[in-house]
Amino acid sequence: MEKPFTIDAGRVRLRHLRPADLPAFAAYRADPAVCRFQGFDPFSEAQAVDFIARHSVAAIPAAPGEWVQIAIARRDDDELLGDCALHRQGHEPRIAEIGITLAPRWQGQGYAGEALQGLLRFCFAELGLHRVVALVDPRNAPSVALMERVGMRREGHFRQNGWYKGEWCDEFQYALLATDWPVAG
Repeated sequence: MEKPFTIDAGRVRLRHLRPADLPAFAAYRADPAVCRFQGFDPFSEAQAVDFIARHSVAAIPAAPGEWVQIAIARRDDDELLGDCALHRQGHEPRIAEIGITLAPRWQGQGYAGEALQGLLRFCFAELGLHRVVALVDPRNAPSVALMERVGMRREGHFRQNGWYKGEWCDEFQYALLATDWPVAG
């Protein structure tokens, strides 16, 4: 890791995950309610330790085709609030997928919107991406509202598009183009 990665966005700072984040990270990633609409199952302590070890030194952005998780911390005290994901497509690295996970105690306070605005700014202004997409379970009303609040456009409703946690689930696809970014959100 050459230069520390940080993006300040309102009250939050996007940065690498750190070993000191482990207690907060392990707690929310082990919470079944947090994992309900995510593509991952609740983490064990060992999985959380391994995950942070890998992502604390990962390149941001990761190589095309690979995911990287980025910490979302409060700017004033560096407390971990959650994490966001960035994945540039392997076959077309000018298109990326993003995702977000926030600990329950920080949900509903605007932190997720600030984090995604910062991540989108990074994607378009720094990386020069053409398109950013996000997939959301339609039953996750707060995430649906978040995507729309940050200016992403719902482009599709894919019925029973993925097998998650023992059932076929629908997905909404949201996207934002670089040409839409300056006026979005």
